[in-house]
Amino acid sequence: MVRSIWDQTNRTSKQETIKYLGKASSITEEMIPMEYRNDPSIISFITRYSRIDKKKNDSLTQRLSQNLFEMLSAGDLHSVIKIFDKYVDLFGTMQFFDNMLRPTMYEIGKLWAEEKLDVATEHICVNTANWLIKVINERQSKPKPATKSKGKVFICTPNGELHNLACNILESILLSKGYKVYNASPSMPADSIIHSLNNIQPDVILISVTLDDNIQTTKNLIRKIRTRYSALPIFVGGIAFNNNNNNKLSGFDTFNTTIIRNVSLVDAIKSVKLKVTPTLPT
Repeated sequence: MVRSIWDQTNRTSKQETIKYLGKASSITEEMIPMEYRNDPSIISFITRYSRIDKKKNDSLTQRLSQNLFEMLSAGDLHSVIKIFDKYVDLFGTMQFFDNMLRPTMYEIGKLWAEEKLDVATEHICVNTANWLIKVINERQSKPKPATKSKGKVFICTPNGELHNLACNILESILLSKGYKVYNASPSMPADSIIHSLNNIQPDVILISVTLDDNIQTTKNLIRKIRTRYSALPIFVGGIAFNNNNNNKLSGFDTFNTTIIRNVSLVDAIKSVKLKVTPTLPT
């Protein structure tokens, strides 16, 4: 634990150690000096990182996930936003996407595929989730001090892919990280995507695929992109990749393409960050 102290002589702040606490996963409330225990940032830190409270945190996540499913099904955006705010206060936005929204939407898609959820309810869930992302993005769009963009990211889906919730989630996260994002999803013909790339000149391309039938279409799209952009980093991922065996996914390595599958959003964003090198003014 440290605190910031203003140095009048040098007119700058410096950090002073309050207490060494050891591993973050082992910290308990009793280890925190009494005068700091009610600090919101301290409470949030303990809740987020302490393994001791893992069972309690998992129970909260499970309970809120059930509430999220019910509110999405009812199209109750107001309640969905309340659930988002409650969870983010404790764990953060990335954790909400990874631990709450993504698993819930996967479950909704599975129930629909098994004909245990009607198509109207599935559409209501997806539309309400997209409205939530829009609200999150509007909150992030409030004026901030001017900073240099970390790079330009182009997000798209192959032609025929009508699901773009994952694209909208990626857009929201990348915007919050300081990237300039061009979200061209859903479904666009390959020639239209190439035309957009010529105008935008992005630093990286992300392609989201949810349907197995669109994997070959994705390969065709990447083949066309590579005829003009041989070295531009391309990432592909989505449910279609998470659920497939390696046979259907073979061939992507010949296009110099990175497959993202069965990883957290945190790790996915880290992979993208390593490949992005801004080369043009934004």
